[in-house]
Amino acid sequence: MKLFRTELDTGLSNKLFEINTNQFLNDGLEFYDEIISCELSSEKNANGFRVSGKLKIPLKHSCDRCLIKFDELRITNFYFYLTDSQDILQDKSDDIIYFAKSSNEIDLTNLFREFVLLEKQIKTVCNEDCKGLCSNCGVNLNNQKCNCSLEKLENPWDKLVNFKGTS
Repeated sequence: MKLFRTELDTGLSNKLFEINTNQFLNDGLEFYDEIISCELSSEKNANGFRVSGKLKIPLKHSCDRCLIKFDELRITNFYFYLTDSQDILQDKSDDIIYFAKSSNEIDLTNLFREFVLLEKQIKTVCNEDCKGLCSNCGVNLNNQKCNCSLEKLENPWDKLVNFKGTS
């Protein structure tokens, strides 16, 4: 995704961009729509441009407890600063990006890629009350009760007692 200096000079106000989700297929992310919506605003000041906005990311997840697939529209806000001021760039902050005064455009594809990848959760659940799967029979406990006895469940290590390895 490219931003042009002429757009930034006049200022962006809730300008919509579309990012194709095909570029994320090798990153372990799944989507229920082919488009990520990006809304940008910018304001010019003496040292550069402050850009802010939000991404609407149509993620498809698999619940870590019950394994069902579910959709989630993740909305994330962001901001960053485009500048060529050496004083500001010395801060070495992730939200400050070098943009030379001689450049007419800047490609922000990698930055937005990082924004999307940061939304990948370590643990995903379909809802906070998800009961998951029965560890004995594997039935989805959100949909039905299982007939497993809660008093005496078989120890999963018991099967190893009779195991004879070859040496």
